[in-house]
Amino acid sequence: MRLTNSPISCQRSQPTSTVAALLLLVSLTLPTMATALAEPITLFYENRAPFTYIQSGELLGVEGKSAADVFKAAGYEFTLSEAPGARQIEWIGRNIDPSCAVGIYRTAEREKLGKFTLPIYTKQSKILVVRADNRKINSFRSWSEVLENPLVSVVMRNGYSYGEKLDAMLARAKARVKRLPAESRERVRLILEGTTDGAIFTPIEAEYQIKQFGDEGKALIMMRFTDSPPPEPSYIYCSKSVDDKILDKLNEYIKKLPLNSN
Repeated sequence: MRLTNSPISCQRSQPTSTVAALLLLVSLTLPTMATALAEPITLFYENRAPFTYIQSGELLGVEGKSAADVFKAAGYEFTLSEAPGARQIEWIGRNIDPSCAVGIYRTAEREKLGKFTLPIYTKQSKILVVRADNRKINSFRSWSEVLENPLVSVVMRNGYSYGEKLDAMLARAKARVKRLPAESRERVRLILEGTTDGAIFTPIEAEYQIKQFGDEGKALIMMRFTDSPPPEPSYIYCSKSVDDKILDKLNEYIKKLPLNSN
């Protein structure tokens, strides 16, 4: 007897082959889907003690440790990546991949391009580091006096925000404001050499950097001004491709940080 493909047998075999094909497709794609779901978030940081720095492979610092602890508590894997602040902001704004940056100030422009968690740290009001023997500047008592003087030069890190109010003052400044890629230590060196009159820091960072210069650093002073904007919080700043549920989970643990605890 010769077997033939009857219409009935064909109709029965078609669904079977379709199901088999679907099962094969699922079996092939499941590992890829699992890998995608398990892909760690890139967590950007800058080697900027005492805020963020690496020690024994761990992210530490007053902002860095809090961020790392929050990610770990929320159960999200992350890959650390060191990059200058300006490059971090640019990368996140381009929404290339799920990535976040630690210790970022909130601005209207950044809100358009990314997402912020709750604050993880409150940075102190900014001060100006100058040489104690700089008579041109060490008698000033306000940011207005400093920034309205065209003879004064102030160096700041390119791509940084110093808080909304001080950023606005710097934008209107008549002083020679230089935005350089120089790291914190290099900016302090420029002051010691007399290349610039002053550099903007928070007190905690200024104290740390001045100590790194030993006896040479004793030539420097920190100037606090009467019109300094109040302390402003810093955040974890993420690309839009980071799911809102992830940010909600991070915020759940950020609320337990001392900054946000009642």
